[in-house]
Amino acid sequence: MAVRACSLLLILASAHAFIDEAVDVLKLGKEIGEEVLNSWDILGKPLNLSGGVDLPVIRRRERMVLGRLAEISRKIERLELGLEGTRAVAMLIAKTAGRGARLELRLHEMADLLSRVAVADLQMREYVRLQKELERSTLENFALWCVSHDSTSLPGLLERVHSLIAPPHKHLLGRGILNLVLDDLQEEHPDLCELQLSPHQLIYDMYNTISLTEIKGYAMMQFSWMLLRIYGKGNFTQEASLTRQRYGERTSRTAAAARAALAMARRDLYRCDPPQHKLGETYEEVTRLLQGYIENEVDMNSDNTCRENCAHYTLAEHHTCFKEQFCSKQPACKGRIIDCNYIDSDMWICRAGENSKRRYEWIEYENGRVLGKAGSCPRGTTKVDSWWKWNLLHCSYCMCLCEDDIGSSERTFSLRDVIADINNNKVVTGLRLVKHGRVFHLQISEGTLGERGSVSPGSWVPLQKFDVTDPGIRDGVDYHTMSYERRAIDLDELDSPTGYILTGVRFRMIGAHLHFEIRSTPFNYTTGRLAPGRSHWISNDNTEGGDVPRTELKLHKPDIPTRSTGALPVDSKHDQYIEFTHSDFDADAAQSTVPFVDIQPLEPLKGSALLSGAGIMHRGARGSGGFVAAKLFTYDYSRHVRAELPPAFVDPEVDKDLVLPVSNN
Repeated sequence: MAVRACSLLLILASAHAFIDEAVDVLKLGKEIGEEVLNSWDILGKPLNLSGGVDLPVIRRRERMVLGRLAEISRKIERLELGLEGTRAVAMLIAKTAGRGARLELRLHEMADLLSRVAVADLQMREYVRLQKELERSTLENFALWCVSHDSTSLPGLLERVHSLIAPPHKHLLGRGILNLVLDDLQEEHPDLCELQLSPHQLIYDMYNTISLTEIKGYAMMQFSWMLLRIYGKGNFTQEASLTRQRYGERTSRTAAAARAALAMARRDLYRCDPPQHKLGETYEEVTRLLQGYIENEVDMNSDNTCRENCAHYTLAEHHTCFKEQFCSKQPACKGRIIDCNYIDSDMWICRAGENSKRRYEWIEYENGRVLGKAGSCPRGTTKVDSWWKWNLLHCSYCMCLCEDDIGSSERTFSLRDVIADINNNKVVTGLRLVKHGRVFHLQISEGTLGERGSVSPGSWVPLQKFDVTDPGIRDGVDYHTMSYERRAIDLDELDSPTGYILTGVRFRMIGAHLHFEIRSTPFNYTTGRLAPGRSHWISNDNTEGGDVPRTELKLHKPDIPTRSTGALPVDSKHDQYIEFTHSDFDADAAQSTVPFVDIQPLEPLKGSALLSGAGIMHRGARGSGGFVAAKLFTYDYSRHVRAELPPAFVDPEVDKDLVLPVSNN
């Protein structure tokens, strides 16, 4: 709904989330905590204004504090450069229809609270910039608001934000907002496909947005205590310690809530159906693997006889073109002719264009049965009638399947390894299936891994191009050619173990199946360095003969998928396989090979996302051939989400044995 959409848009946009750059809230919080500590150290003892302190002394200390605050603001701003990524998330939420009033209301409240903190932060930055022109009372009033006990003051806003993340009374207020958002994102979400984001990434981004707001609030409150101390309003060391303690409690609970949500959030992402299917841009086809083919039985044996019937020809080939009949008007099957059947003796055939991969547009039999979508026929229909030989033998036209020769078809898949340049610390950042010439390839994009999970986008790695006729290129080593007996592709979801990331992919053969594998490499999250020598391939080598057999995803009367009226959902699961086959006879005259191959590029966050796994899946539905497509798994950040209490400071004026109270909220 509109309210919910605008609410989450404001949450993310107003707080300047930054999912398309490496976000390290933990590191930023630690740095700002140290800056606060250093600022208290240089502040010195509180001033006694009743003793007549010179105004220049106050101004000098004021400038010192505001100078430190300006430096902290610059550090925060450097992490807000990912605003473009935020717009992508905002666009996603703006398109999402709401499913519950509870989530909408909480998102609206969260958006309002974060907007208020953002406005205060902008006002503070403006005060820092104009500090020489401002009256002391202006800064003093702002500082008082930043530490006031009023519910509308800065501490009150931050406490209300925290109560939405970790409700203090769950049995009354219900679950936290991260869990509610997670529930809404877990189901298939077409806009996640469009933006190439996983639910895990969105939850992580929301956590970073809220954490950054906490950091801003903590900095404003601490420097407000410092200003009030400069202005002689008190010592405020204990108050600053309480602020630090409460900040630590809130951020720890927020981190715990985020870890729990991230652990449950799906990390897979893939492309959904595009607005318009375009051959060569969004999909490609395996061609003439098994294709409907009309052949007279007289042409399928060397004796040119008609002694058998169509069903006899389960495996045959084209021998001759007897008396230049219909066989002379169509390209002959140069490979094997398989599984022939008799439908009717006479028919009208609409032949496809000369440059088409199809043989026929549609076929209409005299008994009324129609194969394909009958309609206009640019080349005109051809009347084809079975006939009698010597008035004794009926020479029938059979509907068969043609497995054409490799020179006339496109059904070859590269078996070469596709690996990122790990010796130069590069990792996989994108994946797609592409067709070059007559060969299908896996292609990756790569980026340079940096510290703490950051990735600098690179480019798509050039294909290892070849043609099956090139010298030295071998079937079974460099490529696999689909055939009637060897046309299965395994559907698997493969992820790296903890501490590893994705650095390569490949196809290889296991029995008669085209099998997908990933290459994983260990890395140091803190330094961002790969360990290339410890890379290894990961696969699911299960087969139909295993203890728990791999199962087949069967297609039911599959029409070509570009005719589907609705979006095709993911209908495959890990540890399945699907066989390339012909489209349905009635729907398409068996003229196409299905499933089609989705070639849309999958590159989350424009090549700056950290990835841990990949897979091959199928999108489809009953009555559709669907698409075989690639999918990716984003890195699991949950183990890196934690909060650290800012460093404590000790004022020599305060008793070292002082014990601060612990909040019970």
